[in-house]
Amino acid sequence: MGKKDAIEEKLMRFAAPNLYQKLVDTFFAYNIHSYDIYATVVKQKEGFDLTLRFSQSFSQSVTAFVSFEQAKNPDEEIISFFKETAEKCKNQLISDYYKMIKL
Repeated sequence: MGKKDAIEEKLMRFAAPNLYQKLVDTFFAYNIHSYDIYATVVKQKEGFDLTLRFSQSFSQSVTAFVSFEQAKNPDEEIISFFKETAEKCKNQLISDYYKMIKL
């Protein structure tokens, strides 16, 4: 039996702290707390595969590829991605809230 390459998913907070701070700042502008989103990265050859999970049970997700340079210094492309995701997250949280109060 040979060794299998394990995909090691790490929390963005520790693997890419500058990127995580930009994420938190962007989501804060939409009144979304950092606990409402679960951000992870998988290190690749030229950057990170980024996964953002959100909703009541973190069942919704979006993914993107971020170069190491973008992780150190988030550019407009990354900020735009975070804004789009924050809008989706906000809408999902509102939807989850109204479903919850109907019960």
